[in-house]
Amino acid sequence: MALSDAEIRDEMITILLAGHETTATSMAWVMYRLLQHPEVLETTRTEVASVFGNGRQASLAEQVAELGYLDAVTKETARLHPVVPIVLRYLEAPTRIGDFDLPAGSVAVPCIYLTHRRPDVWPDPETFRPERFIDRRVDPYAFFPFGGGAHHCLGAAFATYEMKIVLARMLARVSLRPNPVHTVRTVRRGITFAPSGGLPVIRAADPCPTELRTELQRARRRPGRLRYQAVKGLVSFGARRIALSLFSSSLPLGRPDPCFFKMSL
Repeated sequence: MALSDAEIRDEMITILLAGHETTATSMAWVMYRLLQHPEVLETTRTEVASVFGNGRQASLAEQVAELGYLDAVTKETARLHPVVPIVLRYLEAPTRIGDFDLPAGSVAVPCIYLTHRRPDVWPDPETFRPERFIDRRVDPYAFFPFGGGAHHCLGAAFATYEMKIVLARMLARVSLRPNPVHTVRTVRRGITFAPSGGLPVIRAADPCPTELRTELQRARRRPGRLRYQAVKGLVSFGARRIALSLFSSSLPLGRPDPCFFKMSL
């Protein structure tokens, strides 16, 4: 049976709008894990450079398909940080799950978060190890960040493709390091699990713009709390909301400064 125009519209809204929040949050979690594991970050950057920097003429789809290690990184991140922690299934017929007989009309709620951390399924489950997903076929009942079955997430393939493109471009063009005084926690944001505080990071960037640097020099002369508030007030310069890192005050102002910004994901 063909879909109506209204149903097609609803499906497109699901892909293009509802999926953006979850995809952006997933990318923030990937960057968090990469910055916590420098060896994984270096391996990923090397792969990206080899795929996009070899001068070979290839379509974007072909290049993305070659990012096997980045693919493993995104999957291992999704294992530890599923953006949506549960899925719901309405049972149309009586069903037996384990030792439980569930009548028709019941709602089964598989917990993605707990399943992904079961030690009998994932040895050493709290350890971030992308190698789990390299050259290995994963059981869809053990790993299902996009749900499963006939109602598997409609935008799963699109979201995965989009993430790998954005992350590859980001890793190729900018060097980041974690903010040493920000502790990332998992917090509820609507129906999603997101990193607290928007994942502030430090960028090894080009020198801050002249007009911003002038204001920052004035702000840094203020004492204590006033200094913090003044610098914090400057975190609204363009789309990246750049401000000089409070934690590099001893850095000579004539050199490129690490700039503090919040990933607006």
